[in-house]
Amino acid sequence: MQHATSSRDTKAEIHRAAVHLFSTQGYDKTSLREIAEQVGITKASLYYHYSSKQDLLRAIVGTFLDDIFEVLRQVEDHPWSPEKERELLAAYVDVIIEHRSTGPTLLRDIAAVLAAFGDDLDNLIAQARRFQVWLAGPDPTPADRLRAAAAVETVGAAMSAELDLGISDAEIRAILLDAASAVLARRGTPVEG
Repeated sequence: MQHATSSRDTKAEIHRAAVHLFSTQGYDKTSLREIAEQVGITKASLYYHYSSKQDLLRAIVGTFLDDIFEVLRQVEDHPWSPEKERELLAAYVDVIIEHRSTGPTLLRDIAAVLAAFGDDLDNLIAQARRFQVWLAGPDPTPADRLRAAAAVETVGAAMSAELDLGISDAEIRAILLDAASAVLARRGTPVEG
C-alpha cells in the first residue's frame, strides 16, 4: 500500500512541475527531461507515469475539462432560478480557482491543447454556450446573453498568467462571484446608447 501512496505523490509532483514549466516556458520549449529534473526523478521514472509529453498535457488539461464539464452539464438538469444561478456560478468559480495554474498553459499553447483535445474542446465550447444561455435567464434579450457571456469571462480572469494578487482563494472566490453577479444583475435593464 505504501507504493501506491508514493506513486500518487510522484505523479502529483510531475503534474505540478509540468504545469509550472509549461506555463512559464511553453509546452514546446519544455522537455520531459526538464520536468523529471525538477521533480528529482529520472526520465525513465517519468515515463512510468506518462508515456509522452502529450500524455502529460492530456492529464493536466483533462482534469480541468472533466471538472468544468461536470459544472456546465448541470444546466441541463436544472431550470434557471436565482438560487440555482448562484449555486452553479459558485461551482464554476471554484473549478476556475482550483485550476487557475492551468490557464496559462491553455492560453499560451492552444495549438498543443487543440491537438490533444480537439473533439473535447468542441464539446466544451458547445457546453459553455449552453451555460451562457442558461445564465442569461428566462426569455433573455441579446443584451442579457451578452451580459451572461461577460459574466463567464469575468470569472475566467482568474486564469490570467499575469494575475498574482497575493490574496487567498476565498478572497478571489468572493471577488469573482461579486463581479460576475453584478454583471448578471443588470439583466433585463434597457441598454442606453
